[in-house]
Amino acid sequence: MSVSFNDMAALCRPRIGLLAAAGACAGFLFAGPAVGRANALDLALAAAGAFLLSCAASALNQMQERPEDARMERTKNRPLPAKRLDMNSALAVALACLGLGLPALALTPGGMAAALFIPLTLIIYNGLYTPLKKRTSLAMLVGGLAGAFPPLLGAAAAGADPFATRALLLGGVFYAWQVPHFWLFARLHRAEYEAAGFHVPQHGVAESRAGAALALWLVCYGALMLLIPAFGLMAQPLWQGLVAALAVALSLGSWPLVSRQRLGFALVNASLVLFLCFLAADALDILGQAA
Repeated sequence: MSVSFNDMAALCRPRIGLLAAAGACAGFLFAGPAVGRANALDLALAAAGAFLLSCAASALNQMQERPEDARMERTKNRPLPAKRLDMNSALAVALACLGLGLPALALTPGGMAAALFIPLTLIIYNGLYTPLKKRTSLAMLVGGLAGAFPPLLGAAAAGADPFATRALLLGGVFYAWQVPHFWLFARLHRAEYEAAGFHVPQHGVAESRAGAALALWLVCYGALMLLIPAFGLMAQPLWQGLVAALAVALSLGSWPLVSRQRLGFALVNASLVLFLCFLAADALDILGQAA
């Protein structure tokens, strides 16, 4: 069965892949002294590996959730539930992405340390998170681990320790972002998720307390972001100040973001993109001065 470009994009969800690639780049640039042993090609390989891994995980996820996708208006036209693509073709796409992503990561300075994030991500995302979504509202806390891996993968690809404080703190920002991101999205599509049999996050919290719990997550997200300039992990005052201002705005604006779900979802996502831009600008300034 042939695969059209549109169906390939729907199966692989490249926008999520681009975010994973951006996280890997941030981890690579944020890795510190190890970056001095790497170059632009290594950065591109790390980004490509993270992107392809995300595409593979997405394809496998849609294979696993084909019956549920068919029951949701938002997803019923995806290539598998709409029967424009069969399971063998989807599996071939996933394996092709993994087959390209593995050597990309293996060729970085971190070599197999970076490549090990491939099975680790698939175990967490496809092996644990995907089936848990139908069993517990706490599944997002497991899935968030996979979403926090791109910065660690990027650090490993640069030849740095992916479990050093710098990398873990950046991964923590990604993890804290995952919860309000998915929670707000699930609130927007609550009826569809419930009809498909998924346990949405608010099932685990009393309705009267759901807003406060979500606001608390946003405060934690902002607080973790603030730790990066507070601990001197950024060098340039301009970018330090912008990250600090963004972190404070997130914490102070947590309740308005929660109360306006659609706007809150868009702004929470924009906040991570801005954070990554500030982080990359700071790292590139440092590299430029070193050169």
